[in-house]
Amino acid sequence: MHNLSELFLLFTIYSFIGWICESIYCSVLAGTFINRGFLNGPFCPIYGVGALLVVKLLAPFAGNTAVLYLASVAVTSVLEYLTGFLLEKLFHTKWWDYSHRRFNLRGRVCLGNALLFGVMGVIVTHRIHPSILRLLAQIPADWSLALSIALGIYFLSDTAVTVRAILQLNGKLAELQTILDEIREKGESVLDEKRRTVLETKARLEEETKARLEALRSRQKALEQESKLLHRRLINAFPTMQSIRHSESLAHVQQALRERMQNRKK
Repeated sequence: MHNLSELFLLFTIYSFIGWICESIYCSVLAGTFINRGFLNGPFCPIYGVGALLVVKLLAPFAGNTAVLYLASVAVTSVLEYLTGFLLEKLFHTKWWDYSHRRFNLRGRVCLGNALLFGVMGVIVTHRIHPSILRLLAQIPADWSLALSIALGIYFLSDTAVTVRAILQLNGKLAELQTILDEIREKGESVLDEKRRTVLETKARLEEETKARLEALRSRQKALEQESKLLHRRLINAFPTMQSIRHSESLAHVQQALRERMQNRKK
């Protein structure tokens, strides 16, 4: 039980360290604070899993820095690729995209990040991990277990809240996409009617079509402007997010959010 508690605490610590690194990097690039990560709290679980794989699975290579580096590149790249693939399948969303970078694989991993993760793997193994182990050794076994249970409950709760927010966002995008499709269809029918009006010198368009278009555009605006905190956090945390099923509606929401942020800065 103590070993399991230690593993979970290591996972939590590395998830927190990963969140700090990601948030600082993204915040500097964006010029504003970005709460980076899939979960709402200050943790990036992919870093926790990656660090554990490096320090545990690659422990036999710790004495050979070159092999450790290459193995870290391979392990972390496979982890990032599989994580991206699974998240896409589960939530029909591509959370990050490296397609614009050279030497990428389906936009899920890229060579630049892989090489950087290899360096991090070596640093963690040789410098950070021994210090963390010494720190955890100072915690009594009972406290370690209690802390692990409390953190486990927290992670489960945060995951449930995050998944619920994603499903709500997907539902919103689906509704918005349906509206955009109908507006496009109605707009084309109105355009055809306008052509007929010119040809037949008719005085007006169908009032029912015009009223429906107004109602659709009103609902479209409401959906684009509707901005729940958790939805905003997810969109800000993953600026290259792409919806596999509703790409157009997500682009509208992202644009509305950018405009709102720009207006606040004025």
